[in-house]
Amino acid sequence: MNKYQQNPDHIIDLHGYTISEVEIILDAILSEKKYALVRIITSKGSHGHNGPVVRTFVKDYLNMRNIRFNKSKIQDGGEGALEVFLRD
Repeated sequence: MNKYQQNPDHIIDLHGYTISEVEIILDAILSEKKYALVRIITSKGSHGHNGPVVRTFVKDYLNMRNIRFNKSKIQDGGEGALEVFLRD
């Protein structure tokens, strides 16, 4: 096991949610302020006409709030998941 590997405090799977539902979920997680590391499963998202709708929305949402995130490791979802650092 990698000594730097961190396990998320919470995992959110956003498959099947609309953008407005995703925004409500993300707002709730941020307002709770009880998680340091959250894994958000967005899927690779090729269903939108312009590419991955939910994934793009989540990344933009986090960037606008200066919240640090990384793509998950391949065994944790790779391109279809994000590791979100809510507290350092």
